[in-house]
Formats: sequence, structure tokens, C-alpha cells
Amino acid sequence: MGDAEIVRRMFFSLISAFCIVFMASIWIGPQKKAQWFRLRDMSKGFWFFNRRGILGESLRFGWPKTKEGYQAAALMITAIAVTTYVIFIV
Repeated sequence: MGDAEIVRRMFFSLISAFCIVFMASIWIGPQKKAQWFRLRDMSKGFWFFNRRGILGESLRFGWPKTKEGYQAAALMITAIAVTTYVIFIV
């Protein structure tokens, strides 16, 4: 496997991770995300690295604070790991 093949597989792995998180965000919904996850305190103000793009708010989960939040995070991490494994093995 050459360097170009590894870069291509890493790119597809990143895209699949974004798709998994985006689908989970749609499936969970904003009300459950607010209940299950705690966002970072933004009282320190905004700066360049805190800005969010077009998909920023929909992909923003925060830290899990309930049992359901930990389960959702574990499912997303597991799905990302499995898809990355499949992309690199197949």
C-alpha cells in the first residue's frame, strides 16, 4: 500500500466519521442533545478557534452528562472505529 492509498483511506475515514456524527446528531435531536450533553462554558469569550462553521452547531455535542449521553458517545466512537477498521482492511 503506497502513500497515496493511505492518504485516500484516511480521507474516507474522516468523511465517514463526520457522517456518523452528523447522522447521530439528526437522530438524537436538539432537545435530547441538550439533556444528555453539557456544552463548554463560553463565558471566557469567543476567539478564532471557538468559531463554528456551517455544520458547527449540528455537530457540537459537548461532554456527556447522563447515562444516555455516555451510551450515545460510546456508540458513535464504536461506529467510527468499525468503519475505520473496515476502510483500512478492505
